[in-house]
Amino acid sequence: MVEQAREAATAQAIDHMRRHLAEPLQLADLARVVPFSPFHFHRLFRDVTTMTPARFLAALRMAEARRLLLHTGRTVTAISGHVGYTSAGTFTTQFSRLVGTTPGHFRQVARLLAGHPCHVLAERLHSTAAEVTRPRLTLHVPGSESGDLVLVSLRGKGRVTDAPTAWTVAAGGAAVPVVARPSAYHAQIVLVRADSTLTGALVDEEPASYLVGAAEITLTPGGTAVGRVVVGPPRPTDPPALAIGPVGRVIETFTRLSRSPSWREPEPPAAGAALATTAIA
Repeated sequence: MVEQAREAATAQAIDHMRRHLAEPLQLADLARVVPFSPFHFHRLFRDVTTMTPARFLAALRMAEARRLLLHTGRTVTAISGHVGYTSAGTFTTQFSRLVGTTPGHFRQVARLLAGHPCHVLAERLHSTAAEVTRPRLTLHVPGSESGDLVLVSLRGKGRVTDAPTAWTVAAGGAAVPVVARPSAYHAQIVLVRADSTLTGALVDEEPASYLVGAAEITLTPGGTAVGRVVVGPPRPTDPPALAIGPVGRVIETFTRLSRSPSWREPEPPAAGAALATTAIA
């Protein structure tokens, strides 16, 4: 009962964030919505979402900016004001840091991929990415099927950062190899379904196009680790997909793979095909 109340309070604050992205929201403003003291609200919010209110708000603003960049012709300056930034320069700096590329470049590469289902991208990843033969960490993702794309983000426990410590994008099968240094991690996963599009899941957050999951993982010095991450539909308190990894770089990776003159839409890969992965640590 207590946990349900905490989730409900957090979801209420997040809904307020979504409806007031253009406003200069402060911690005290959000705490009054619940209502709690700013200190209590900050601690509760981070416990429920794994992110501070400020970082979650930034993620929501960047998510809305990505949608506007993909689907409208608005200028970067107009978009920056729409999502709460008074300076286009500050917005561009934040966007580049959190998304992994500039707003203009994101618009260009995202539009190139907008129509391709993920099983096409998975097949291209299978055919071009190197096998990871000695992963330090393997995550099992029950329910993942050949043709799905699996994005994994590792964030060092106790680290106060917007960016993941390490992340990878993999295709094909339930076991995802990740190269990471020995440490304790909070692992987050986005599983994008084979028939969905990457932009539909990661930019538009279309219902049923992706699943999310999280787990606590410890990788010991001199050893390897295996973790299991159960995925399910995103909850109202889950961060937007932006918070999982540099979405701009993921999209750019597949844009580079799609530039071949022979680009076409192959059949979904057969069950049991070898896992392919692109890892960035």
